[in-house]
Amino acid sequence: MMKKFAKLCLCTAAAAVLATGCGSGDGGEKETESAAQSGQEAQIPQGTVTLGNYMGLEITDPDSEVTDEDVENQIEYVLQNNPIQIPVTDRPAQEGDIVNIDYVGLKDGEAFDGGSAEGYDLTLGSGTFIDGFEDGLIGAEVGEERDLNLTFPENYGNADLAGQDVVFEVTVNSITEEQDAVLDDDFVQRVSDTSKTVEEYRQEVRESLEKIAQQSAQVQRQNEAIDLAVENSTFEGLDEQVDGEFNDQLDQMEAVLVQNGMTLENYAAMYGMDEEGFKDYMRSSIEDSIKINLVCQAIAEKEDLQVEDADRLEVAALYDLDSPDQLVEAYGQDAVDEAARNVKVMNFLVDHAVLTPAETE
Repeated sequence: MMKKFAKLCLCTAAAAVLATGCGSGDGGEKETESAAQSGQEAQIPQGTVTLGNYMGLEITDPDSEVTDEDVENQIEYVLQNNPIQIPVTDRPAQEGDIVNIDYVGLKDGEAFDGGSAEGYDLTLGSGTFIDGFEDGLIGAEVGEERDLNLTFPENYGNADLAGQDVVFEVTVNSITEEQDAVLDDDFVQRVSDTSKTVEEYRQEVRESLEKIAQQSAQVQRQNEAIDLAVENSTFEGLDEQVDGEFNDQLDQMEAVLVQNGMTLENYAAMYGMDEEGFKDYMRSSIEDSIKINLVCQAIAEKEDLQVEDADRLEVAALYDLDSPDQLVEAYGQDAVDEAARNVKVMNFLVDHAVLTPAETE
């Protein structure tokens, strides 16, 4: 099951892209953090909200039942993603094998940034590397060294390498082939920290799926409730705030993209959008975030809802974290407390909503 996140506004669209997208090392992360801090310091005129009805909202109560079929499907997924790996010593590498390699990428005889690694596991035929790299290792023996003369694609994201001829010096450390795993006690003990038998593992999987399903259902209730509360409210002075935050975030994004040898057009294309479409998406996301924050702030003040540690822990749980400390480090205490306040408000809306069972097919 895919986890669905509540509309917390921990970060808006551009900040989320910067946090998950293109940083490559400490330098990029520090620049992003600095840019974000400078954006927070900028004085942007704030919009206002007049609350509409937010009590007794009619929302859908999703079905969170976990079936035996769900359990077996999840176990099958785990089986497929945890094959048995068998070392190969009696033949050269072939497509589908995993080769553990050391490699150095050279352009004009000099190593280029991001082109080297040691102990890298590469599945031949996966298409992970540029054309010719993986094909060039088919037939290699353990311990063999090969020089691969290759050319980066013209549309490669790093402008310094796009269309350039390079040489990769590769050493094959080991070759491994994979076989399908079988559900037995040995497999269970390989993939589980708690279960010892197949039946124990089935119960573990069921409990895990039930937890995810219940969390996902609550997030859906929260999102529907806050969407209705926003829809019932009226806003003034948003244009200037949206424009200010959009321009700040766009500047931050473009600075990080330039550092990583990319353009906004390149980045948008990775998500199937052109540059203008991506900007429209950013602006819309920012406007939605502002509206949600204004509504949550107004309801919290009107209902005297105070942020508590349990609310911060709920935010952390949405990111599979045991505590909010990592989020505080990444986004700051104020942003985490704001997200926790939004969680508290959305839970309040759900608690006072009228729930309608989801229609079943």
